[in-house]
Amino acid sequence: MNITLAENSGFCMGVKRADKFINTIIGENSGKIFIIGTLIHNRIYNEKLAARGVRSIEISDVESILNKFPDEKIKIVIRTHGIEKEHYLYLERLAEKNPNLEIHDMTCPFVKRIHEIAKNNTSTDTVFLLFCDPNHPEAKGIISYAAGEKYTFSSFEELKRITLPKKVPILCSQTTQNLLEFKKIKNFLEKLYTNLIFFDTICSVTEKRQNEAVALAKKSDAMLVIGGRTSSNTHKLFDLCSAKCDKTFWVESEDDLSLIDLPTSVQNIGITAGASTPDDIILEVIK
Repeated sequence: MNITLAENSGFCMGVKRADKFINTIIGENSGKIFIIGTLIHNRIYNEKLAARGVRSIEISDVESILNKFPDEKIKIVIRTHGIEKEHYLYLERLAEKNPNLEIHDMTCPFVKRIHEIAKNNTSTDTVFLLFCDPNHPEAKGIISYAAGEKYTFSSFEELKRITLPKKVPILCSQTTQNLLEFKKIKNFLEKLYTNLIFFDTICSVTEKRQNEAVALAKKSDAMLVIGGRTSSNTHKLFDLCSAKCDKTFWVESEDDLSLIDLPTSVQNIGITAGASTPDDIILEVIK
């Protein structure tokens, strides 16, 4: 059996940055650490953080935590997917009033860039269009920075059902969306508007990862996609690989391999992994 691991598999730059930071402050052992939501979308990784004393909380929990531990240093870490504008401003106000509160923003720089695009390019004269999973925390954060009219949609077909106003359209995408679908959406809007303002906001790592996974799936007898079940970019990888290889399987860890029944004719297995999949999980699956 031949096993080929896609080169662009596992932690992306933004996740590596957050992982390095969280491990550093855990090692300092000074104060209590809380994360707004989960640092990344990987259940196994987040469970390991919890076992080391890092708690996942909601924005509504912050004030009660400050009241519960008035004399301790509290470190609030903002997840890689970012948070909504009003939540960020709320944390800043709390930090100004509470000297023991530290806010550490681990929002991915690619996501931060879209926040700035939305903030600086939208007004009452524009309509902001975001290709995304509307329920994803990254999408909720991005859309909160846009002024004026704004719409989220998860597919080309969904966009076509929206009655758009006669305003300057601003088109962006969640960083981990399907690149081919995004191009299709852009081409469609360019035919409707001569003044479309387009920002290519699918991150370069996602683009490379998707292209590489598709190429590997085409030449593999079976394909394994490793990643958390709530990971948007892992979901996209699974969909793309499934379209090219009918024996494509989504696994979170080596434990899921026992559920897969591969025929003996399978000789070439390709493996890719989402941007929030730790290296140790990938290596365990390969082993």
